[in-house]
Order: sequence, then C-alpha cells, then structure tokens
Amino acid sequence: MFKPRPMQEEILKYEAGKMGVTAVPGSGKTHTLSFLAAQLITKGLISEEQEILVVTLVNSAVDNFSARITSFIQEAGLLANVGYRVRTLHGLAHDIVRERPDLAGLSEQFSILDETESSRTVEQITAAYLREHPELASVVIDPEVDLHGDFKTQKVWNETITTLNANFISQAKDLQIEPYEIREKIEKFKVADPLLNMALEVYFEYQRGLRYRGSVDFSDLVRLAHRVLSSDSDYLLRLQQRWPYILEDEAQDSSFVQERILRLLVGTDGNWVRVGDTNQAIYETFTTASPKFLQNYLKERNVVAKDLANSGRSNKSIIGLANSLNKWTRQSHPVSELRSSLALPLIIPAPPGDPQPNPPDHPKAIYILKSPVDSDAEIEKVVLSIKSWLPLNLDKTVAVLCPIGFHAEKMVEALQASEIEIVEMLKSTQSTRRVTRLLEKVMQSLAEPSSVNKLAIVYQQIMQADPNFAAHEKEITKIIAQIKKIKKLEDLFYSGEITDWKMTLGIDNLSKELENSFSKFKTDMVRWQNATSLPIDQLLLTIGRDLFTTPQDLALTHKLALLLEFSANNHPDYQLSQFAIELAEIASNERKFSGFSEDDTGFNPEAHKGKVLVSTFHKAKGLEWDRVYLLSVNNYDFPSAQEFDHYKGEKWFIEHRYNLEAELLAKLKAIVNEDVPGMFMEKGVATQQARIEYSAERLRLLYVGITRARESLIITWNTGRRKEARMALPLEALLAIWENSYDAS
Repeated sequence: MFKPRPMQEEILKYEAGKMGVTAVPGSGKTHTLSFLAAQLITKGLISEEQEILVVTLVNSAVDNFSARITSFIQEAGLLANVGYRVRTLHGLAHDIVRERPDLAGLSEQFSILDETESSRTVEQITAAYLREHPELASVVIDPEVDLHGDFKTQKVWNETITTLNANFISQAKDLQIEPYEIREKIEKFKVADPLLNMALEVYFEYQRGLRYRGSVDFSDLVRLAHRVLSSDSDYLLRLQQRWPYILEDEAQDSSFVQERILRLLVGTDGNWVRVGDTNQAIYETFTTASPKFLQNYLKERNVVAKDLANSGRSNKSIIGLANSLNKWTRQSHPVSELRSSLALPLIIPAPPGDPQPNPPDHPKAIYILKSPVDSDAEIEKVVLSIKSWLPLNLDKTVAVLCPIGFHAEKMVEALQASEIEIVEMLKSTQSTRRVTRLLEKVMQSLAEPSSVNKLAIVYQQIMQADPNFAAHEKEITKIIAQIKKIKKLEDLFYSGEITDWKMTLGIDNLSKELENSFSKFKTDMVRWQNATSLPIDQLLLTIGRDLFTTPQDLALTHKLALLLEFSANNHPDYQLSQFAIELAEIASNERKFSGFSEDDTGFNPEAHKGKVLVSTFHKAKGLEWDRVYLLSVNNYDFPSAQEFDHYKGEKWFIEHRYNLEAELLAKLKAIVNEDVPGMFMEKGVATQQARIEYSAERLRLLYVGITRARESLIITWNTGRRKEARMALPLEALLAIWENSYDAS
C-alpha cells in the first residue's frame, strides 16, 4: 500500500491545470506520478472514452509506469489497462502519424528506419562524400597532420564527420527545417562554409534515401507528428478530448519539438503535469534534449511549481556530499557561467516515521582518493577494496561506474582476473568482446604473416578459451615462448609431421592433447592465410567456423561479418589491418555493437546481490546500489572550463582544436533563426560555448553518480593515458568540504 510523504501528498492534491514538479534523486517520482494517474482515473475525472496520457523517456519506463498504474487501479477495484496510455515520445508520435499518415505526406504502408540502419545510411553517404571531396580535410585539419599517413587518425576523421552529419540531421529535424529551406537561407544570406555544404548535401541524400524506401526515421516521426497536429485542428481537438490530462516524466530531457507537440495536445487551458530534475539532465550535449524547457515551464505564471525534495535513498553523509556539490557549484564555481549548472532544491532526508527511511550514517560512508595514480593502479585499488568488502556483504548491491566504456571494460577484466562475479551494462557484452577480440587477433596475424609475436598472441588467445587451459598452462606458456623464437614461420606452417613442427619449435614431450590442438591450430592458420583473398565477410565466416562451435558465437561472427562487409563497401581501400582495428574497437568497448543476450532494460540491482555491476555513469541513471565506486573523476572526464582542461569533442588533428560539431550546429541554429551575426560568427566562439555546456553536463553527471549510492561511496581518479590529468576541480572542492566536515564531527 502506497503511503505518500507530505511532499508527495501535495502533488497528489492536483486535479486540474498546469503543474511542474522538481524531483530530487530517490524522491519516488515514478511512484508518485503513477499514483496520480491512477487517482485521476479512480476519482472519475475522465470519462469512459478518455485516457490519461503519460509520456516518458525510455521503453523500460513505459512498462514500469504501466505496471504501477495497473496495480493502483486494481487496488481501487477498477478494470486494469483502462483509462490510461503510457508512451515514449516516439511511441506517441507513431500513434499520431499512423492514425493520419495522409497529413504527414506518407502512405499508409510507411516503414520506420531503426537507429542502426539510420546510422549506417548516414555513414554510407558520408563515406561517399569524403571520397568525392578529399579537399574538405585540408579546410579543417591541422596542416602539420598527415591524414593519409596514419590510418587510425584517418579513421577517427571519418567517424568524426559521420557523427557530425548525424547530429546535423537530428538537430535540423528537431528545428523542423527541411534541406531545401536551409539551402534557400544559405543562398539568401550568402553563407559560405564547406562543412555546412557537406552536411547539407548529406542531409539531402539521406532524405532522398528515406523517400525511396518509403521510410521515416525516429526524428521524422516526431517532426511529422507535429505537422499532423498543426495542420488539422479538428483532429487535434479530438486528441485533446481523448487525452484531457498529460503527465510528462523526465521532463528535463524534453526537446524543442517534443515541447511543441505536448503544448499543442494540452491546448491553452489543458491539464499538464511535468516532472523532472534539471540536475539530472545528462543527455544534452549535441542532442536535441535540453533542461531549459522544464526550467522555463516552471517560471510560467499559470504553472504551480512543486518540489519532491525528500529522499530516502542515501544516508546523511552521501546526501550531504550531493548537496555540497550543488551549493559549491551555485555559489563558488570559479567559472561564473557554470554556476547555473545545478539548481535547487537540495535533497532533504525522508521525514521521521517514513516507510522508506534513509540508511544509517557512519564515518566511513565516503572515501575520496587523494593521491594521483595511473589508470591501472586506480583499478587495482578498487579491485582490492571490493575483494575485502564483498565477502562480508554478499547480501548487498555494489556498482563500479566509469565515465567511458573503455575504462569500464578494463575494470571488468581486472575483476574477472580476481574471480569476482560481475554483471555489466556496457556498449558490448562480455561474450561479444571475447569473440570479437579473438577474431581481431587472428586478423592482425593474417595482416602481418611474418610476425611471430602476433602468431603467439593468437595461439595464446585460442588456448585460454579452452576449458582445460589451467591443466596445460605450463606447456602452453613454453610453446608461446618458442613461437616467438622462430626465425622463419614458413618452417612451422609447412612442416608436415608432428615431429617436424616440434623440431621447429624445439619442444619435446608434449601431451597428446596439446599435440593434437597445436596441429589443428597450424592447419587452421594455413587455411586462413589461403583464404585472405576472399571478401572480408567470407574470410571472417571461414575463421569463425573453425574457432567456434556454439550457435551464439557463430551467429555473432555472422553479425560481425556483415559489419565488416558494410565497412568494405564504404571504404574499398581497407586492408586486413584496418578491419582488425574495426574489431578492436568493439573488443575494447569503444564502439557500440549489439550482440546477443544484451538487454539492460528494466535492470534491477536487487536481483544481483553479491555481484559487482560495472557500468557507465550514464547507464546507471535511475538506479541505486548500497555501495558505489565512481572512477576516473579527473579533469579530462570531468572538465570545468579551466585553461588546463581537455575536451573529448576536440580532436587533436583539427586546426586550433575547434569543436567541429559545435561550430556547425551553432551556424545551423543561426540560419534557422536568420541570426545574421551568428551565421558569420568568428571561429572558436561556438567551441568555447561548447566547453561550458559540456562542463555543465559533467557537473550534473557527477551529481548523478554520487546520488546512486545508498550506504557507501568511493570516488577515485587517475592521471589518464598521458599521465597529465589531475583531480577534477569539483572533486577537489568536495574533498575539502568532506574533510572539514569530518574533522568538525
């Protein structure tokens, strides 16, 4: 039975009008909003043909809301699944467009391009454009950089431009401007910009491709839903009558077009409740989401603003640390533009007698690493801490959160080496990385067939995957050492009898099992070398059939083969070493790749007590654990717009380290708004503004990380790959505040 807190009771008094609710982490906003929806139904405030419309951010939240509302309605003795509809924005847009495709300019048989196919299409068009316009690189790349002399830099350049184009298209659609309209404005104001011309051409080609398929993407769905609502007042009126109440969750992640759609559906005098937390707006940079829409809504004259500030999630010390970050940011951050990154209210512990009280406080609730360590040492310290804590707390939940997936994957490997059971929410799963890493190592060896070291690595990887590896580890180690000493690999590969290759290796007295496995390895390597003339997808499938036996691993190999075939079509000049790098990005968790059994929707930490969850900060949003480790809180992963900070969006090979996305998207917005000074803004101004926006988002990300912890929180940092990083500025402030507070107590 839901027993609301006093602040929740204030929200539940709502019956009509516009209300905005700021909900701190752990305030029970989902429970409250679900109960409010059920209450509006059970009070009879809607008729039989009407529904409460709940709009939320992700699909897992749809199921969560539906289950809770149904439960509350059934408690009141009413029929389940009646009187409400829960949708993501894209789901709502699909409902609207599917009902009136004619108003959207679509046929009734239109299809929706998923995100993967959309990304591939942009990548394909971008690759073709770059091949046809190699001069584009000379416009923005540092003259001292030889783009063609370094494959990795060239690859990052291609990926940077692909991402730039994808974000340009997404922003243009959110701003509801067609390619031809952008071209007209460019010609009208005589704007000359090679990057803008390129992005516009890709936008044109992308839309042509969609029309040819009879498809729309997710951004189109939302844009066209707004067009439908704007073009037929009678249809809009029917929807307003169907959905007399709109309850919006995660409103801090609303976008320009989402705001416009919901305002149309609400109407002038409609009923709209927006719930969110601008302090948890962590999806803003180069996306269409922005917390400003909720912030502005809360200031409107006819909007009743409420707070859900009570939280029973964390103990007093952790709440105090989160509030200290909030206060320091608003009052003391040395960069004045960043003082609005976090906002009130502060988190207030649950009131006395609350059914969900805060965990008990204790002196060791928080630990902040003071001394500088490199990345490996940081991971080692965390593993040692977990090893000492976990055996005594098998009934607890624990998470390790990293800013980037690459660092998280290294954490996974270290925990596995210590035989600690893990659960992960990363870009690729453990099984995906295992298969991909082995295929990558084989590809590297085939790309350099004379390298004894690369061959030794392949053999080691294959043998480590063998269930009997431990029993033969000493013999295998000896074979690896001998492989590295071979003068000519031809003597090994083309030796016939076992005695011949054993003589080449200089090894005697091998077990029969190892003799057989090495003979197979030798035979496989020769077959793979002979197959290198095949198309890359066929080569990978050939290797996979020899390496793997389970249907899951074989299916994954097939997916990887399709991915490499796609890369080969986009980049006809790719060699084996370049395809190996493609695989390496997936194996090191630097590239998203959907394998099998990869699904973190509806993740429940309570189902994994006694195991260690490894995730990124972003994926941990909305979740909580008894103990949380926050890693890599340095000035690279959490910059604060200081002179010594570096930024991920600024590529080292771009002239003056301009942020190309920031520069291009600023120009796009200026063109849409016909802001002439903005169209001709000096280069670098948008980059500086992007630094501020990114730093603000990282402050909020740190706040989100802190507020995932219930009982204990450990924050560490490292000196980065170049050993130049320092403790993040906000962490320095928190350390001083915590130490003073601890000393005072």
